[in-house]
Amino acid sequence: MREEQNKDPVRIPIKRLEQAASRVLQAAGVPKPSADTVAKVLLFADQRGIESHGISKLPIYVKRIQDGGIDPIAIPAVIGGKGAIVCIDGKNALGPVAGVFGMEQALQAARNHGIGVASVRNSNHFGVTAYYSMMALPEGMIGFAFSNANPTVAPWGGKQALVGTSPLSIAIPSASGLPFVIDMATTTVARGKIILYARNKKPLPPGWALDSEGRETTDPEVALKGLLTPLGGAKGSGLALTIDILCGMLSGAKYLTEVGHLYTGTDRPQGIGHLFLALQIDAFLPRKRFLDEMDRYIERIHSCPRAEGVERIYVPGEIEYESMKRTEKEGVEVSSVTRAELVQTAKAVGVDPSLFNF
Repeated sequence: MREEQNKDPVRIPIKRLEQAASRVLQAAGVPKPSADTVAKVLLFADQRGIESHGISKLPIYVKRIQDGGIDPIAIPAVIGGKGAIVCIDGKNALGPVAGVFGMEQALQAARNHGIGVASVRNSNHFGVTAYYSMMALPEGMIGFAFSNANPTVAPWGGKQALVGTSPLSIAIPSASGLPFVIDMATTTVARGKIILYARNKKPLPPGWALDSEGRETTDPEVALKGLLTPLGGAKGSGLALTIDILCGMLSGAKYLTEVGHLYTGTDRPQGIGHLFLALQIDAFLPRKRFLDEMDRYIERIHSCPRAEGVERIYVPGEIEYESMKRTEKEGVEVSSVTRAELVQTAKAVGVDPSLFNF
């Protein structure tokens, strides 16, 4: 078979991969609109060069559906709120389905009130956080997205994992179309990257992870049984805990060690919580003035005198923005390991595995 012959990464057209992912999800029992949403969110990550949160997550999403940990037909519902605040029950839907619904509710509230906040409980892993913050950009708004996650990090000074990577993203539009986008975990690196290094049998860079006793390791297998390092030491640890409270406790979701792991306990819901926020720029300043000033701001960053050996200064999200432009023409890169797992997933749901023969 071709997937066995070609061991090198290949570039595949985005739409082809989206359609293939959607077909697999539909075969697993996901209605087409939801399957299309999940496929789009996953491929968005690959387009931005974030393989750890892209189509490589499709196999575990399908396994969780098959094992009963995710309800493939669930539709999130608004269950409360006040003024510009919307409270949502994710109903144990696929994370991207709950995430898109949540950000849509935040945007609608912002259209009505100038600001919109939406919390989501009873959700699951939702992919790359920037997808949701960037949903605000076409609206000319500023978007925020936060999520808690299964425990992989010890509070500063500890050696037991109590809190997750607590990802966050903020997206700010500009007149030129180049958005300013922060998209980060509160750990030095997301756990998904550790998993990719383990799959590809590559040693980790120093400083990414600790073993179960809190000692630094570059062995990805040891790291997966140990801990991730918080970004900036105690500061990252404090930020992770804060996001866990806002996304987990405040929304009525699970938090700390109550949050289910993605790759274990696949027959049980993760119970993840999200928080989304949208700001209408016109509520502060004329939108055109702000967008033009953002262009000037970005130019100031670009024109900063460079340190020795630095060829170019980027604003946050610019490297990913350029990756998206490139992959629109060239397709996204998929490793041989990921392709092999996609083939097995297709077989598991009764889809012709040649769908992933590239």
